[in-house]
Amino acid sequence: MEKNIFDVIIIGAGVAGASAARELSKFKLKVAVLEKNIDVAFGATKGSHAIVHCGFPTSDFTPLKNRGELKGNLMMEQLCKELDVEFIRPGKLLIAFNDKELDLVKNWQLKLRRNGVINTRLITDRKTLNEMEPNLSDEVVGALHTPNTAITSPWALVFGLIENAIDNGVELFVDTKVTGISTNDKGKFSLETNKGTFESSYIINAAGINADDLANLIGDNNFELTNSRHQRLIIDKRCQGMVKHVIRGLNEKGALGDFVTPTVHGNLMAGEYVEIVSKGNTETTREGLAEGVVPKYLKIFPSLSPANVIKPFAGAVPLADLSGEFHIGLSPANSKFINMVLGASGLTAAPAMAEFVVQELLPLAGAKLENKEEFNPIRKEIPRIDEMDNEERAKYISQDPRYGHIVCRCETVSEGEIVEAIRRGATTRDGIKLRTRAGMGRCQGGFCGPRVLKILERELNKPLTEITRRGGNSV
Repeated sequence: MEKNIFDVIIIGAGVAGASAARELSKFKLKVAVLEKNIDVAFGATKGSHAIVHCGFPTSDFTPLKNRGELKGNLMMEQLCKELDVEFIRPGKLLIAFNDKELDLVKNWQLKLRRNGVINTRLITDRKTLNEMEPNLSDEVVGALHTPNTAITSPWALVFGLIENAIDNGVELFVDTKVTGISTNDKGKFSLETNKGTFESSYIINAAGINADDLANLIGDNNFELTNSRHQRLIIDKRCQGMVKHVIRGLNEKGALGDFVTPTVHGNLMAGEYVEIVSKGNTETTREGLAEGVVPKYLKIFPSLSPANVIKPFAGAVPLADLSGEFHIGLSPANSKFINMVLGASGLTAAPAMAEFVVQELLPLAGAKLENKEEFNPIRKEIPRIDEMDNEERAKYISQDPRYGHIVCRCETVSEGEIVEAIRRGATTRDGIKLRTRAGMGRCQGGFCGPRVLKILERELNKPLTEITRRGGNSV
């Protein structure tokens, strides 16, 4: 086949597109992923709260979301094991501050059971709550425990999915924006991009908040996306252990509200102040943080001082339907164009929805799937000096002395890890940060930032002035 001619092209390399790429790499197909950003996981996935939900049914009108969340939770642990991505199952406590909220929590338990979530437990004994969460507010009168709720790293998952897909034959094109789509005389798609023309028999539209714009290029005007913004705070590792479960309250409507959760990296995360805003808006605001997130998480954990907050951020979630339902299906404009728009719980649902798109919808569109016997599901993460014992650390340093040179003191990241991240595709400061955690500590890159830039300059053989934070005009 010619260089830019493929069986399937995926547009977008967030968790949806990366999951679809990895799923497609199991079959004898020529597959490409086109990502408009300079790196993968730079869109909505980067702002995820990293919670792998247990299977909360949003409503009877969200069957795809309900199915995706429940099955995705069941798939995620094995997937993370294969991809060498951190995964912890701390469980969740959905808490109530009064009898009215407790009744709502009891109702949620019934919904969970109907959706197939097992081992839920209602806790109203204060002694038990204190044993499970010693720092929880004394005002909490009860909680629903869902032990299968988990946490992972959203960007690490995307890196793992993409790297494994590439190892199994998928081609990745970053900094490649689709500007036009037409069909040629063979009935195949012709995609115009800033990097030339690509041809494909099928397209999976996983472009996140821009998926409606992509669909419009083929005359599919059947959905329009809005954007919910979720504001959150990262809390220093010195508070590690103060919160043992994913803790979530109820909002004014009785739905799932603000949360405090441990992360797989040892920090805590608190959120979320939710608004419907213009597409792509991920700004943090004084109102959202000081008047929204902080007082609400202090209500849950009064001893968790705001002085330990090291980073505010906001995540953007695409909404195809105000009910929260995903928009996944064959386009009415062309059945060989498949829309794959997730939303809230997208991180959890992505593996299950990728399986649905590839193994159920793609054959309906006419694709022939033939298993690839040589498919290898295993991918190894960048070696972490901080996680090694002395013997293993000495082994790595003897093979490559750069593993003995610590660049990021807060997170104990070595030069060897940064060089390996560049080898795997990082070309920006954020690319290094997400792959290695250099710059994610308390000083937020104040010490390691200039050192990371010098390593990028050396390894990429580019002038320092051309190294950006996340591509484009970022600095």
